Amino acid sequence: MNFMQLFNQNKDKLTKSEIRLAEYIATHHELVIYSTMKTLGEKTGTGDATIVRLCKKLGYSGFFQLKIALAQDSIGNKDERSNDSTYYAYSANTLINSIKQTEQLIKKDSLNKAISILLKANRVYLFGVGHSGESAKDYEKTWLRIGLIAHAETDPHLQVQISTLLSKDDVVVGLSLSGHTRDTYDSLELAKNNGAKIITISNDLTSPISQLGDARLQTAVGEFTNIGSVSGQVSQLYLCDVLARGYEQQTDIDTEKLKERALRAVIKKSI
Repeated sequence: MNFMQLFNQNKDKLTKSEIRLAEYIATHHELVIYSTMKTLGEKTGTGDATIVRLCKKLGYSGFFQLKIALAQDSIGNKDERSNDSTYYAYSANTLINSIKQTEQLIKKDSLNKAISILLKANRVYLFGVGHSGESAKDYEKTWLRIGLIAHAETDPHLQVQISTLLSKDDVVVGLSLSGHTRDTYDSLELAKNNGAKIITISNDLTSPISQLGDARLQTAVGEFTNIGSVSGQVSQLYLCDVLARGYEQQTDIDTEKLKERALRAVIKKSI
């Protein structure tokens, strides 16, 4: 039985504050999956005790089990939708929608600030782990083609070592779909404490990682219900291309000449 069914079945047993809390959860389930009890309480004007009571009344052992159930509900809904068309059409629509939804979340001020930070940077590093780490490597290669040299580091221990050596002239781009990845957060926090500028890319602007950002960009695909998904990486790579094109427009470097030189070098490698 999903959350809404449990809510409707037990509504008569709930207090007004519990009903208000449940209604918020029902309409913001993706955010709740990533929330702590503290952040959920702040958004709904309720306390930890109210959250725990609601969980118990609906049959959950606690807040963590509620979040797991919400994630499972979301996955189930996606599976049901996939039956409405061929699997390849569904796959195409999912990827296209991840780009369109991410585009709608772009705030020009934040985007321009991120580009400005990159233009002024002495050194640029890209931090991410897991699938976000793989996206960081793609950023490195994409940006190299426009003359923006960035180093992608996916090892948390090396990220920390790099962070201790950074200064106010350096930039770190942190990638995390959830915005709650502990290793990435620790590395970014250390880099920020040493004066480096931080650009964050995650799906939750209220997340701990996003809160560290001097410029914060948002993807539209959550990691919890899309673990290892292609759509999550596509949303990240879309922003990679957007940043590259914005940087290219504002830099004095002749990027076309750079691309030509790179192409000549690559052709020479052919046999």
